[in-house]
Amino acid sequence: MTTIVLAAGLSERMGQNKLLLPFKGETIIVKTVTTALSFSDRVIVVVGNARERVEEALSSFPVDIVFNKDYKMGQRTSTLEGVKAVEDDDFAILPGDLPLLGKDDALNLFEALKTKDIARCSFKNIPGHPVAYTKKNRDKLLSYPGSMKEYLKENGFLSVPSSLGSIYDIDTPEKYQTLLESDGDLSILERSRDISFS
Repeated sequence: MTTIVLAAGLSERMGQNKLLLPFKGETIIVKTVTTALSFSDRVIVVVGNARERVEEALSSFPVDIVFNKDYKMGQRTSTLEGVKAVEDDDFAILPGDLPLLGKDDALNLFEALKTKDIARCSFKNIPGHPVAYTKKNRDKLLSYPGSMKEYLKENGFLSVPSSLGSIYDIDTPEKYQTLLESDGDLSILERSRDISFS
């Protein structure tokens, strides 16, 4: 399994690069990539915004770096750059700001690919990540004219119940502060009523 980690975005809602924020002695991107390496044969990290700083943070990790020169045009461009780099393998796509994703979440997801060509983590019916694809989707995705959301809707996917970590992205200062205050405890985060999961 190849996992594509999207780490090229502008972090506009955060106001600073969210992937480089500290959490438990590491950065958010290092936490996410470390987890991805625990369940993947190969990890591709797509960089763009703050490219040098993100690459430096990951310099000691066995990942393949792909630069998306069009990163300001949105996440879809980064996703396609990552998919282009996939070889003859099933693959999963994961945003770089999911530091609480569990290894078991991903392993259960990959198991689901035995019965469906696309599978997606979810928590209480909220769509999460990763989204996993059998390799036959690679060329179809690269030639698909619509959005990733439209691709999923058109082709269908199996929703795989997962932990809160599969949807807890760190995209606002409020969510980051709650992450720090909870020390990443999923049971505490699940009780947080001031956070809307996206």
